[in-house]
Order: sequence, then structure tokens, then C-alpha cells
Amino acid sequence: MKLGVLSIAFGQIGHRELARKINHYGFDATHLEMNHITDVDCRPGKLSTGMANHLAEEFARYGVNIPVLGCYVNLIDKDTERRKLNLKQLKEHLRFARDFGASTVTTETGTANVLSPWEHHPDNQNEENWNELRAVVENLAEEAEKWGVFLGLEGYTNNVINTPERMERLLQEVPSSNLGIVMDPCNYIDESNKHRQDDVIRDAIARLGNRILIAHAKDFNYAAKDRADHRNVQPAAGTGELNYPLYMELLMEAKPYMKIYLEHLHESQMLASADYVNKALESGRRTQEVRT
Repeated sequence: MKLGVLSIAFGQIGHRELARKINHYGFDATHLEMNHITDVDCRPGKLSTGMANHLAEEFARYGVNIPVLGCYVNLIDKDTERRKLNLKQLKEHLRFARDFGASTVTTETGTANVLSPWEHHPDNQNEENWNELRAVVENLAEEAEKWGVFLGLEGYTNNVINTPERMERLLQEVPSSNLGIVMDPCNYIDESNKHRQDDVIRDAIARLGNRILIAHAKDFNYAAKDRADHRNVQPAAGTGELNYPLYMELLMEAKPYMKIYLEHLHESQMLASADYVNKALESGRRTQEVRT
């Protein structure tokens, strides 16, 4: 298993400088989010085969692949015009993903909160919003099938899909072979269940392991939470409380050779975070060897 990095870790940046920095820190792959590239116009309607090929070629000059595109939008945005733009942009990513060299486009599932796509709303888990989300995902899965790529859904405690159980239900109700998930156990852990994180990790991979497309590596730290701005809730891998040896062990069992992408980190944390995850991988390997 090898590590990549989310492009947003480098902030707003030009595409050549981004590729150079990814290479500089020793990564050969990135989970690319176009909205953070400052010198390429990727607004809805702007993506094209030419743009995708250009970026893929420039990144390849630095030995960096683009296996995954991120297009994180609110799939059930209650602002109907904004939702149309969200889905238009996501479908464009699906349409042109292969031209980047990517097989997967990822997104989270959204929230009824109109102020932020990342914040909780008390109606998120009602059946009305479930049905809205399912209809949207069915439509996006058809689009993914049309272009021969995967749509990777990522659960999050503040969104409609907030538990592994609900993600499993959605995958059952939308039975598309082009639909899978982004594995990130931190997104299923909050203050209510942090004390039983091992159970959450085991449940997530038991339910969803066969549908993992990629995995993320960050951490959680509710003890240090600044309630004003949520700093430190999900910091860089190795700076929180997640049981990484268990996560890596179960991930290797479920999907050998899975690419793991570091996120929620700054450049100053790149090397330390990568070293931490690699050591957890080695610990997981040793545990597997003892068992076999």
C-alpha cells in the first residue's frame, strides 16, 4: 500500500507548482480538487478533454499521477439553483475523469443546512432527505456508468450519510457497480462514539470494505476541540487519537494495495504524517503475519 496526498493540502496554488510540490514530498499520486488550482478555470462548463490532458501531462512531468478527482458538493442543497450547478459540475468531472487518468470522482452526500455543506441539520436523517439523496445518487451512478468511471461517496457525521450502516443501505438501494466509497473512519467518529472507536472502525470496514475505492488518512481529536472554529477536530494523521494500526490492518485485509491519501495537513506536517502512517502500515503487516 502506498501513500498519496490530497491536493488541497497545498492550498490555493498554480498547477505546475502543485505538481512540483507533490513530487518534492515524495508522493507519486494526488487526489485532485480542481477548485483550488488558481491558474485553471474549472467553473461549470469549462472542463474539457484538452484541459484534462494538459494537466495530466504537466503532472506526469513531475512523476505524479491523478487517479482521483474530488468534487465535494452538497448533493441535496436546498437552494435549487445552487444544487443544479453542483450536479452539473460533478457530472462534468465524471465525464472528463478518464482524460485526467482518473477512474474515480469523489464527493460527500450533503446536508439540509443551507449555510454550509459541511454542517449538521436536524432533518438530515429523515426519510424525505434520504429519498432526495437516493434519487440524486441514482442519477449520478447512471452518469458514472455512461463514462466508465466510479463515483466514490464519502460519509460524514454531519451529512445525510453519517454512519456506516446508512452508507451500506444506500449502496444496497442503488445497486450500481460504478458506485463505491471513500473509506475514512474519522468521518464516522464524533464525541458520542469516540470512546468506542475500535468498534466504529471494525463496523465500517466490515460493512463497506468490499466497496472501497480509495482511503483517506487523517485523525480525530475532540479533546482539543476549539468550539468556536472546530480547529483540531480532524487534524493530520498522527496528531490525534485514531487507532491507526487497527485501521491499517483492517484496510489491508479488505483491499490490499489500496492507495491511501493524506489529508487535513499542512506542508510542515507532510513528512511526519507520511512517516506515521507508514509505520502504522508496518505494524498492521506484522499483526497479519502473526495471525497467519
